[in-house]
Amino acid sequence: MSYSFSKLSFFAFGKPITLQEQRRADITASILLIIFIANLTGAFIVRYSFGKWGTFDLIGLIITFFAMVISRTRYYSIGAFTFILLSSFLAYFAAVTHSTSGDNASPWLSWLVLPLLASPLIFSWKKTIFASFIPSIFMLIFILRENPANWGGLMSILLIGGFISVAIAYSYQKDLLLISNQNEQLAQTYDETLLGWAKVLEMRNKDTQGHSERVANLTVKIAKAMGIQDKKELQFIRYGSLLHDIGKLVISDSILLKPSALTPEERKIMQQHTEYAYDWLKEIDFLKLSLDIPRYHHERWDGSGYNFGLKAEQIPLHARIFAIVDCWDSLVNERVYRSAWSYEKAISYITEQKGKEFDPQIVEVFFQVIKNENLISANESSSSSSA
Repeated sequence: MSYSFSKLSFFAFGKPITLQEQRRADITASILLIIFIANLTGAFIVRYSFGKWGTFDLIGLIITFFAMVISRTRYYSIGAFTFILLSSFLAYFAAVTHSTSGDNASPWLSWLVLPLLASPLIFSWKKTIFASFIPSIFMLIFILRENPANWGGLMSILLIGGFISVAIAYSYQKDLLLISNQNEQLAQTYDETLLGWAKVLEMRNKDTQGHSERVANLTVKIAKAMGIQDKKELQFIRYGSLLHDIGKLVISDSILLKPSALTPEERKIMQQHTEYAYDWLKEIDFLKLSLDIPRYHHERWDGSGYNFGLKAEQIPLHARIFAIVDCWDSLVNERVYRSAWSYEKAISYITEQKGKEFDPQIVEVFFQVIKNENLISANESSSSSSA
């Protein structure tokens, strides 16, 4: 139930997940924050100078505030459109009011320039075509109403400004796309490098070939099923999964490849592989957010794990997810010290360990994912749920 709620909350308030969306959302929020501060300052100045709050300042504050809230969600473009539309109408309405009363309308009309300049930074060039011409429409209505003789020259300036906005947005989008492609290539290089590290370890123990890549892929799928959609976070989960056993590189073959049960002394040495991994990886900047899995994946839900005896939600979420996947893959594949278990036997074990070794809620998500991946049948899934 809690994971369904997290999915719902992400749909409503989840942050943008692509680099381009994130950059534009950050710019949108920054611009609106500056405007909000300017409106707030203007409102206090009016209040101090005239002894009353300015109606248009207060309306502008409300508009900007709600637009700013929307800009922090994945629907940031709606917030930007809302601000451009309402602020353009507010500037037009204020200009008409001041013009009718004999005041100078120019300061109010100047507010129409702001969305014209801001739209290329907020929107793609196609959306800018619409966004940048919203203030032009209000300006045209004002000119035709108040000073029709000058509409031609002023509209020419606005049209030129609109086309410039579209050109800037197009260029900016190309730059963002180039940066995005470069980052994706870099991320792929990182991924291939880390996969290579994992395969070095697997070369020492042929029983575990393919283990790191399998558990990394399945862990990411479960994380997504639990509502984790941020691409960076998913990438960190993948990195941590690939490197979860990298600390075993310093464990001697006599212990790592021993076909029989380990002695208490040998087990203590083996358990240090989580700290070896942490000490090695913590010096690498781009892996610092991936360390939870290598360091904590042997902690247990009931607090009986190692090396820190963490309990329940004290264990980082990424490590709790991975622990189930790591156990599953180890059970259903051959090991030097035992034969592979059947899926039915592995399911029974993981079900028995709900609330002991594993987070009960994540176990339910795990079973649903492996069912969707056709790793288990519907009958096996039903028996695991009822257990």
